[in-house]
Amino acid sequence: MRWRRLALIGAALLATACVEELAAPGACPDYCPSNQLTIVDTVLGNNISRDSAFRGYVLPNQSAVMLAANLPGVDGRPIFRMNGPGSRSRINPNDTTTGAIRSSDSARLQLYIIRRDSAATNLTLRFFRLPKTIDSTTTFADVNPFTDSLVRRPLNIDTLLAQPNRKDTVTGDSAVVDTINHRLVLSLKFDSTAARYIAADSGSVAYGIRISADSLASIAIGKGTLGPTLTWYIRLDSSNVRVPRTLGTFSAAFASTVRNPEAPPIDSTLAVGGVPSARSLLRVAFPKFIRDSSQIIRATLILVPAVPARGAPIDSFTVEVHTVLVDLGAKSPIAVDATRTDTTMIHIGATDTVRIEVTNLLQFWAADSTQPTSLVLRARDEAQSFAEVRFYPSIAAALERPKLEVTFVRRFPFGAR
Repeated sequence: MRWRRLALIGAALLATACVEELAAPGACPDYCPSNQLTIVDTVLGNNISRDSAFRGYVLPNQSAVMLAANLPGVDGRPIFRMNGPGSRSRINPNDTTTGAIRSSDSARLQLYIIRRDSAATNLTLRFFRLPKTIDSTTTFADVNPFTDSLVRRPLNIDTLLAQPNRKDTVTGDSAVVDTINHRLVLSLKFDSTAARYIAADSGSVAYGIRISADSLASIAIGKGTLGPTLTWYIRLDSSNVRVPRTLGTFSAAFASTVRNPEAPPIDSTLAVGGVPSARSLLRVAFPKFIRDSSQIIRATLILVPAVPARGAPIDSFTVEVHTVLVDLGAKSPIAVDATRTDTTMIHIGATDTVRIEVTNLLQFWAADSTQPTSLVLRARDEAQSFAEVRFYPSIAAALERPKLEVTFVRRFPFGAR
């Protein structure tokens, strides 16, 4: 009986120990780790080194625009060449009979102004005849002065826009304001003197443009699908009868910009922007204790301008920060997808410290330790304005050199008590 009683008591105790109280929550610290998440803010002040600037990535003739500027210290002038219509043309579009082109009757030049300061008053364009030999090697000195070859009366854009229907019945000029794309389309009449047909050149012509205004003058003129174009009206000789007719529209065979003075040379600072465009390369020693043992929450690249950003007020521009696919110095190919690019806006004349969020770039490095930890700074629209900014390099004083400010969470020590 005693053994049976002891067995029953033991069974009861065992049953009691195995009962699960479903309604009772787990009790900390029995079920919760005793450690807490640790958030760390750190400034990597000496981890950027061997940084350099390089110029010449996008040349003036490779830019999407021609730049005209009349700014303190910068005289920018568009230059372009149009191929000629040839020496003969059909007398009648429905007939194969051709006649020799004797002269031009007139021509119409179309320009797209895709960027201008609407606050600038008395914005004036002057057109000059240039040598037909202009090419990508042509410099400002090669075509200066423009003043000896004015081909038509100056165009005051304010005066033209004030005309009824924006058409000048005296000069034959007209304008269309594209409010959707923020463009100003100019259609300008050139008489036979301005659009001279020279048979030896098959009618090829070349022009340059200078601008002026009551204040700082700066515009961008479209290229490629946005002009410039020239429509010829010619005279043919058929049985001694001079026949005027439209020959067709010709796009620019060459279009570029010349400037005086030339772009400032690269020095020890980190240059970004300008024409030809400049980029800067920054090499980062990415600490292993951040890359391997933490989760990056935020990262900011801090840059201090060495001089105020240069350019016209309307030329404020976007600077992009890219990772590189491989570090080859000046020829490093950059990653252009959105996950490996961050941006900031640079305002002309500003000297404030620039802070660029680069969280996704450092997270990418942390996810793939085989990637080169180098950054490239460039203008988003390279060679599309004279705007340029220069930052202090890594050899500068501690308060001025480039830095990375990183916020990260240390790896949680699961199982540690």
